[in-house]
Amino acid sequence: MNRFGITLASVLLEATVCIGQASSAPAPPTPAAIGHGAFPVRVTKTLDSSKLREGDAIEVETAGSFKLADGTLVIEGSKLEGKVVSSKSRSKGDAHSELTLNFDKLNIAKGKQLSVKGTVQAVFPPAEEPMAPNMATAGTSAGGSGAGGSPGGVGLTNTKASADTQSSAPQRVMNPNATGVQGMHDLQLENGVLSSNGKQVKLGSGVRMVVHVDIFG
Repeated sequence: MNRFGITLASVLLEATVCIGQASSAPAPPTPAAIGHGAFPVRVTKTLDSSKLREGDAIEVETAGSFKLADGTLVIEGSKLEGKVVSSKSRSKGDAHSELTLNFDKLNIAKGKQLSVKGTVQAVFPPAEEPMAPNMATAGTSAGGSGAGGSPGGVGLTNTKASADTQSSAPQRVMNPNATGVQGMHDLQLENGVLSSNGKQVKLGSGVRMVVHVDIFG
């Protein structure tokens, strides 16, 4: 082998060793959650799978005031931000319509933001909508179940959901332990994925959801 060939072989060998070392480097650690739980939110701008695309920013607001495990108060109307993970429309050739949402930021007092990881756990009709007859009043609907979660690190206090229990109208009470779709036709929820046999999954303004979150601070 000539001198040039030996030099080139040495460079290639060194590059191979460097690549091997880089690939064996440990992945950065995932930050540990400092709290977890579930709380109610409401849709303020219609979420429509026929119009949304993967990566689109979304925003909902808390449907009541509650305290975090460390005592931090989150007031009603606080913004919960996230993104669309998947969005399909049956009218575009898919077998069914689908919408998956993930949440990653919770805005609290004085402009502070908390980093969270949240998924939809349950869905309810708007608070003003009376319950349809012959529907179950509790438990998970036949449409499927969501990612279950206990309040764990998030307590609910002074929410509109609790006020519904005093209403003379037959409203569906939002329970932080609820899973699945409650009182809405042709909508299913399974592992955080909303689906429908209709042309699109459409959550109109006022639709309520229970979101399960891990809080990272």
